[in-house]
Amino acid sequence: MGLWICISWLNFIDFQGHVPILVAAGSDDPIPDKVGAEVRLTKKERGALKKLECPMCKAIIREMHVEVQKHKMVGGGWGSESQVWETANAICLALLQKYRLTIDPPSLKQKPEGEDDEEYMAKAGPAAGMQTMLVLKMGCQHWVEDYGGDTSGFVYKAVRDGTYSQESAADDFCTQKVDLCGINKKDKQKQLKAMERQRRQERARLTTAEEQREAAHKEKDMFKNLPEDSKLGIQRMLELAKDDPLHYMDSGAQERVHKARVDLRCSVCQTVLGHVHGRVSQQPKSMRREYDIMPFVEGVCEGGKDLSVPNYFGVEPPPLPALWTDHVRPRFSKKNKRWDLGKFPRKAAKERQKWRKLSEVGKQKPPPASEGEGDMMLTMACKDMLEPERMAEALFTSMAICEKQRDVGAKPCNPVLQAAHATCRSAEGAPCTADSNDKRRKALDAAEL
Repeated sequence: MGLWICISWLNFIDFQGHVPILVAAGSDDPIPDKVGAEVRLTKKERGALKKLECPMCKAIIREMHVEVQKHKMVGGGWGSESQVWETANAICLALLQKYRLTIDPPSLKQKPEGEDDEEYMAKAGPAAGMQTMLVLKMGCQHWVEDYGGDTSGFVYKAVRDGTYSQESAADDFCTQKVDLCGINKKDKQKQLKAMERQRRQERARLTTAEEQREAAHKEKDMFKNLPEDSKLGIQRMLELAKDDPLHYMDSGAQERVHKARVDLRCSVCQTVLGHVHGRVSQQPKSMRREYDIMPFVEGVCEGGKDLSVPNYFGVEPPPLPALWTDHVRPRFSKKNKRWDLGKFPRKAAKERQKWRKLSEVGKQKPPPASEGEGDMMLTMACKDMLEPERMAEALFTSMAICEKQRDVGAKPCNPVLQAAHATCRSAEGAPCTADSNDKRRKALDAAEL
């Protein structure tokens, strides 16, 4: 059996739920009843893979560096890193083709030049050779799952900037970045394990504290002794308040909110895109693709669960206002007879930050009525204009264009304004004019000062 047949079979089993391992006819070795994407490893095999973390790391980095450089994957500008990511996912096939794994003693070495594949399989034995290749494939896949995200970005920059050869890239990454090589690797790994243990203990403490708070809320539940029909009535009121937040507001407040949600659509759209762009820009470049941006856009109108209000009768309280509402406020211009956005007043903004900090542990009090009404205006305007797919696509495209212009030294552009121009629409469906929005906002801010 040629080695290329074995490799094809190894690649094939990833797409099968249960596939038997083929061995040579007449073999006395037991045939495993089923093999999926995972293979049961013996203690000896697991130990060998653990001891070979450093050689495997260097082998993967070397092969990725060679492939990325060979196929010129960094010359396409924005989006090129995704090709490197795909290379990281497929690199295990290269290891199977170019490297030989030995379990006892543990070793991972490059395949000797001119070695005959059939001779290798005959020397190792069909079943043993197949099992060894499966172990190598599994070890490589697990390594890529753990370090693939960091690997693609590192190799992309190393090849693009020309700062590393394949050997120096492998040494630097495996020694400095992931601590899998070097004389201090055990100490560093112990430190990482200690930090992870501390994080788990902290998460357990927070979980216990939250459970205690919920138990205390249930104990103080003022409705627990009410008749069932009264509980049902209150449940319907809570559901109505959640589904229609304006239902229990007075008519004057309802009119203001309805007008503001129309007037504010363009300003809120641009503000929301600016907030999402800020969040996305903090992510590694490998996590700025369109589907990475989508979750930020989908949740941009909400600020998380309100922990200060218990869950009564299975009805969750309305979520907190979005984070970006801590920086802007609706303002009504008597001159223009319309609502627009202005900066949060300085003193009120400090109080708002304190309120937001308390909301993380559910100790905040309800905001003032005027502030709550403003939050309602911003939240409803946000939900009215939100189109996650279009906005994520437009922001990704505009970021790519501006990145390319910056790389070639052209005049810088603003990805937020470009995305707003492409997606923001007024209540009537007309494109928003970002310039006019900025002028109105500056005028309101100047009037405040």
